[in-house]
Formats: sequence, C-alpha cells, structure tokens
Amino acid sequence: MRRVLPMVTVAVLLPALAACDAPPATTPPPGPPATAGTPTALAVPPLRLPEVGPGGACPTSAPQPWPRADQASRVLGPGPVHPVADYFGDGTVLRLRDHDRQADGTYRTKVRWVASGYTGPVLVRAARIDGPGSAAAEFSYLGDPRDGGHYAVLTQPDSDLPGTTMVGGPGCYAYQVDGTTFSVTVVFRAEPEAP
Repeated sequence: MRRVLPMVTVAVLLPALAACDAPPATTPPPGPPATAGTPTALAVPPLRLPEVGPGGACPTSAPQPWPRADQASRVLGPGPVHPVADYFGDGTVLRLRDHDRQADGTYRTKVRWVASGYTGPVLVRAARIDGPGSAAAEFSYLGDPRDGGHYAVLTQPDSDLPGTTMVGGPGCYAYQVDGTTFSVTVVFRAEPEAP
C-alpha cells in the first residue's frame, strides 16, 4: 500500500526577461544547501536554456511513450524526471484556458511529473525563451528534507508528482530539470485554447 504524505508546494520564479533578444537569466534563485556527503546534496547549476530569436521556431521536445499506463501515456524530455505530456494539447503545446487565467493575467495549469529510476533531490525551473515574460514550475512532493522549498527529494524511483506550471501568456518556454546526476532541458509552447 502506498503511503500518502501531505502535499507541499514549491515554487521557483524567474524574473522576466528584459527584451525579446536578450539571453535568459543565468543567475538562479538561491538553492538548497549543498551538504557534501549527504544524499540530498544538490549544487544548483546555472540556467542553460536555448534561445529563440523573434519569429524563430520553438524547438519543442518530442513526446515519448511512457511504460506505466497508470501514470501517463506520454512524457516530455530525456528524464529521468519528466513532465507528463498528457497535459500538453498535442504533447508539446500547453493550452491556455480561460479558467486557468489568474487575476494578474498569468495562466496556471496542472502539469504532473514522473520519475524513472531516480531518487534524490530534483530542482525544476522554468523560463520563457522567445521574449520577455514570466514562468514557474511548482510541484508537490514526497520526502524530506524540504530545505526552504526550493526542490523536492524523491524517495521512490517511480515518483509521481502533482504540480502546476505558470506562464505569462502565449510563447515558447523551457524547463530546466536538475538532479545530482543530470541536468536536462524540456521545451514547450503555450497557446490559447481554440474557442
């Protein structure tokens, strides 16, 4: 029987980019303390996201099948921690719905995350890569320690993490997913839902 722990939300917000052709921010928010020799140590790497010039094509990550149908049918990115593609319209487009629009004009929508063969700390950050705008990845997680809420500690190699993604509006966005043994980028588009 799987034990259900309370959900705790972590948010990592990135500042808006200054101009359409400006590179993404390279100074990450303060991360969790990296204590050498502990399984929860995670040195926070700088953001290394692709850049998309004005009018350029968004280099979206291709969805791939997921072996556990009880968790998802498809995921995005090389892993080992993936956003579930089922929440993206065609697998790469995050649909912006009227009911997801917040008072400040941003959109907040559900996006779950799943892991495959990884235990330990994971940090997920998000940014718009084709112009100015804000983005954030938030997820609830299992495990301790919480270390100020900057990342999750996955205690099961097949973790299933409920969460949300916030975007400022239509555009091209990327997640950077970092763990102790990997750093990967997942790119997606955000577009208004067709009426």
